[in-house]
Amino acid sequence: MSETEAPSVPAADPPREDPPDNPFERLRTRWLILLWVPAIFMVLVLATGIIRLATGGAFADDVATPQILSMLAAYGGLVAWLLWACRRAGVELGRLIGRVPAGHDWAITGALLAVTIAFSYGSWELVAWWLSRVAPDLLTWLVQMLPERPAGNPGHHIFMVLILVGAAPVVEELLFRGVLFSRWGVKWGVRAGIVTSAVAFGLLHANVVGIGMVGLVAAVLYFQTRTLIVPIVFHATNNALATVGMYLPGGADTTAIADGDGWLGFLLVFVTLPVLIWYLWRFWPAGDAVIPYLGGGAENDEQDAEGSG
Repeated sequence: MSETEAPSVPAADPPREDPPDNPFERLRTRWLILLWVPAIFMVLVLATGIIRLATGGAFADDVATPQILSMLAAYGGLVAWLLWACRRAGVELGRLIGRVPAGHDWAITGALLAVTIAFSYGSWELVAWWLSRVAPDLLTWLVQMLPERPAGNPGHHIFMVLILVGAAPVVEELLFRGVLFSRWGVKWGVRAGIVTSAVAFGLLHANVVGIGMVGLVAAVLYFQTRTLIVPIVFHATNNALATVGMYLPGGADTTAIADGDGWLGFLLVFVTLPVLIWYLWRFWPAGDAVIPYLGGGAENDEQDAEGSG
């Protein structure tokens, strides 16, 4: 080394980036589902009792007002909890909801919805046919849990349609696909988060197979697109079609579906299940995938989009 040359200095290591903040490690959902359904039931019972006491039994047959109050309590309470829990944990709602990817093909989403609805209806017919032979009392209870055409005046009908087609898809997608999937995906892994949130969604709607599949597809749609807007539209369209069906002749008879011989259900499941299996396999996340809130998703990671095999 000559006297004019400066001694070489080893290059400094590039600064290490801190891992992204993950607010879902702080968010807690342990008691939400267990308390939410009993709370709705309590509001319904209290509302019915108060109406009967206040009117001296004159409106004992009024089912519209208690139903409206229970729906307001259910979804109003969920919105309040979502806002409180996300604010407390530091979840940014705008980031959680996301944006629709450029060039998203809504026609494919619509076709996927049609296949999912057909599977949901067919699987319920198969389950109803089987339960009618092995557990008829359970079938009766499940049929009573199915939504029926709203009773009451036109205002009540309009209110229920707005709830089913407007409020329910937004609030339930924020809860099940946004918060629960993200929280459980962080805790147990994205794959387990998809499955457990879908099962919880099916249990809430008393149709684990059919509505559980709707939840499964919606969760994969969220992972695929990294936005809740697509699952919300998917969910709202499903509810809109179901609501229209309730107002068609015979659509309000929820017991009719349990009286079939199972052949239509078998045919629908036979045709649609392979399509749904292909879709879920095609976009199933890799074992080390991260939740969409942190940047994971099929649009962001080609390997995840192709599935893990």
